[in-house]
Parts: sequence; structure tokens; C-alpha cells
Amino acid sequence: MAVCVEKLPHSCGTRDGLQVFEEEGKYTGYCFSCDTYIRNPYEDKPEDYKPNVIIKSEKDVEKEIEAISDYTTTDLPERGLRKDSLEYFNIKIGLSEEDGETPVTHYYPYYDPSEKLTGYKVRLIEGKKMWVVGSIKDSKPFGWKQAVTAGGKKLFICEGEMDAVALYQICKDFNAGTRYEKFDPAIISVKNGASSATKDLTDNLNEIRKIWDEIVLVFDQDDAGKSAVEKVLRVIPDAKVATLPGKDVNDCLLKGRSRAVYQAVQFNASKPKNTRLVNASTLFQDAKKAPEWGVPWPWKHITETTRGIRKGETIYIGAGQKMGKSEVVNALAAHFITELDWKVMLAKPEEANVKTVKLVAGKIAGKSFHDPKVEFDEKAYDEAVEKIGSNLLLINLYQHLGWDTLQADIREAAQEGCDAIFIDPITNLVNGMSASDQNTKLQEIAQELSAMALDLDVVIFIFCHLRNPDSGDPHDRGGEVLSSQFAGSRAMARSCNLMLGIEGNKDPELSVEERNIRTLVLLEDREYGEVGRFKLYWDRHTTLFNEC
Repeated sequence: MAVCVEKLPHSCGTRDGLQVFEEEGKYTGYCFSCDTYIRNPYEDKPEDYKPNVIIKSEKDVEKEIEAISDYTTTDLPERGLRKDSLEYFNIKIGLSEEDGETPVTHYYPYYDPSEKLTGYKVRLIEGKKMWVVGSIKDSKPFGWKQAVTAGGKKLFICEGEMDAVALYQICKDFNAGTRYEKFDPAIISVKNGASSATKDLTDNLNEIRKIWDEIVLVFDQDDAGKSAVEKVLRVIPDAKVATLPGKDVNDCLLKGRSRAVYQAVQFNASKPKNTRLVNASTLFQDAKKAPEWGVPWPWKHITETTRGIRKGETIYIGAGQKMGKSEVVNALAAHFITELDWKVMLAKPEEANVKTVKLVAGKIAGKSFHDPKVEFDEKAYDEAVEKIGSNLLLINLYQHLGWDTLQADIREAAQEGCDAIFIDPITNLVNGMSASDQNTKLQEIAQELSAMALDLDVVIFIFCHLRNPDSGDPHDRGGEVLSSQFAGSRAMARSCNLMLGIEGNKDPELSVEERNIRTLVLLEDREYGEVGRFKLYWDRHTTLFNEC
């Protein structure tokens, strides 16, 4: 999107009517006094000329927004849009200063969640430049205010403001004379085209789900639009998709295909098939690529056996009560952040977020920041959290975690750039259920997490408490960990790519060193069929797990 960097005089006589726009390092201009597009506004300037960038105060911006709000609204013949359709969305039109009639600019209003007008997106008709007056960063999608009050249970989502207006006009025209005539369709547009679609909708998904039962994507039919549809369906898998009879809604309106658009969005929108037949011959070239290692674990021998950690997979890790499961979580999170520069999300409902920060920072610094017996090293802590930066996301709750909300949290985290997701423990999701209901629900969750890892291109770590052994020593006295002791074990073994257990012996008769030894046991490996045992030593001075 272009940015207005300065206002200049122009040969038409104006003192500041020529506005200069910068986009991707290139400058163009438009004189609002004589309605002239200027390809190179600096052709008469020295090569080293630097624009006198406009810095507007908050009051200046408010006055500019107020002034735009007083602009008129007119028909847009070149878009085939009527005044009443534009007025419904409170769109303003900037007219030529020369004749006072010719539309020069469009102004699309954006509102924050409290319905306060925070800014206008501006489109210059000639040259097709766009910029923002005020701010739309924290605003709702275009048309949200009208869609919420429209009623109805179907929401149409377009890729651009003009498409939203065109779709509104088409729906109103074809509903005229029917029992739906008095009803307005609920139509919104994402803020910045296809590139912003997933984030815009993720940010508002909870509200969308509460208000509307059916979601229809009405995106452009070009490659960018189709790619955006695929990404949005990862976030809203039950959304329907409308196939348009032209490039976009506004294009169809101009070409007389309004009826076909109405049929496409109202009656023919459908959910894309989740599976497709693929001819193997189309995969030969991709399959010719030599296999690659995944990213390393913090421990060399586990990396060698599993061939590393790969995105798109789920990894299930189980341990008895207080056997160091959370220490493994924190060690992996710290490793990903510092060694791979990954962003990670931790869902740890049994642990306060402040403590989680202390524990992950401790793994990075090799120090304890949560034990009052250990002197707090403020310098080491500051250095550790500086390394964490913005690469650690936590869920703002304690002791309450629901699967429905967690799904949305995971999708939002992936959209925010997370590469690894940790759920510790997953059994918190089924608290209060009977044993049989727990297994059924965990089977469902395991399958969905496996699909989400692949769709979102993340690795998901699932941690759980183990059931007590049927015979022999308990887990905290060195009892062997078996796949059958995992919650939802059979389904998890089928759905997860790796299954590991944590063994150890906390018998107080043993030495401290012996009590701090843990064995990671590779129980299931769907990719390579490997098994193995890997001894780790937990150093209480550094809080780190080291390979024995």
C-alpha cells in the first residue's frame, strides 16, 4: 500500500495540491488540483533529493477524518455501483477540484470494536494507489458494523471493499420483490486483500462463530485468491466457497453476470472436498528429492535415531506424576527458541504463566529463577528473556482448557508464526469425563491434532500423565513405561508420529545423582519403525537435561 510522503507545488498553479506517494521504493504523484497523474514527481529534482516526509499530529489526523466524513457519496459508473449501495457502507467519494463532479478518490471507513471510526482506506482512481488516513490496524474488517446488525445466519466474505459493495447490490437487486427484500445480507471484506485474509479472519473468528452459522468465501478467481481460500480453509475448515463466473464480483457485475454471481453465492457455494485423486506420475519429480533430516533435538542420540523433528508431525510424550515431564517441555521450548529461532506456543493449564517464563528462561541461562533457595541472578535473567523476545506465546488461563477454544488458539498461534505447539497435559482437556468417554474424546482430539499439524505446517508435542502399571514397580520407582499406559493410547499410537515415555526412579534411598537420571524411551516411530532408550541426567545446579 502506498504512503503519502509529501505535498508539492504543481505547474497548474497549486501550492501543495501535488501529493507524492512512495511504494516499494518508487515515487509517483497525483495533483488533486488539476486531476493529473504524475509518473515521476521528482524528475526536476537532484538525484540525491530526499522527500520532506509529512508527520501528522493526532489532531491533524482527527481533523482529516472529520473532513472526509463530510464528503458526499455519488454513483460510481466505472464500477457499476449505485449511490445507495455505497452509502450503506458509509463510503465517501472525493470529487475533482476542477469540475466538482468527476470521482477522483474512494474512501472506505474502518471502525474499531467499539464502532469508533479510526480511519479511511483511500483509493486513488487514476494510478490505482491506495493509502490510509488515520489507522485501520486494530479495526474490524470492512463492513463489519453493517454485517453484525443485518441479522441472518449467513456471512459472505469478500477479498476487497468494492467486491463487498457489488455483492451487496447484487443481493439486494435479486431479493427485490421477494420475502427477503427488507433484509440486508451480511457481507464483509478482509482489510488488505488476499494476503491479509487468514490473519483478519483468525483475529475475528470467535465472534464470527458466535454470530453466524454459515460462512461463504467469495474471493477472486485468480491464483492469489485461490491460495487465500486454501489458507483460510485451514482456519475455517467448514467454510463454503463460491466459484464466480468471472475474475471477481465487481468484474461480474460490470459484465452483466449478476444472476450467475447470485446463484453462486446463495445456492451453489459448497465445501471443497478434503481428499482428491492424485496421479502418481505428477509426484515423480518431487519424490526424486533425497530425504532430508529434521531439525535436531537437544540430545544427539535421539536425533540420530528419529532423524530429527519434522513439521507436520505430532509427538506424544508420557510420564508418571512429577517425573520431569514439564522439564522436558521447557528444555525443548528453550532449544527451539535459541538454536532454531522458532516461535513456540505453550499451553500449560496446570502452571502459572509467570512460572513458565521463569522456567524457560532458566533453561536458556542454565540457572534456576524459580527456587527461593537459589539467589536470583537478575543479569542472567534479563539476558535470557532478551533471547526469548517475542518467540514465546502462552495461553492466558489457569487450570481450565477446552478443546474448542484450544483449536482456535493453535490456529491463531500458527498464523502468528509459531513453528512448535506444546500441550501439557492433554488429559486436562478431558477432566471430569468417565474413562471410556475420555478415551473416545482423546481419539478424536489426536486425529484432529494430526491433521492440524500437517495443515498448519507445525510440529505439535502432546504430553500426558500415564496410567499406573498393572503390575510391577510404579513409575516413580523405576517402573517400565509401555504404550498401553498412555491416555487414549491406541488412538494416539495410530495418530502420532512418535511416542516416547519418561522413566526414572525417585526412591529416596538412592543417591541424588541416581534419582536425577531419566530415560527417554522411544516406543513408537511411525516413520522409520525405530525403538530405543536414551539416558539423560538432570543437573539441579543448571536445571538442564544432559545426555549421559
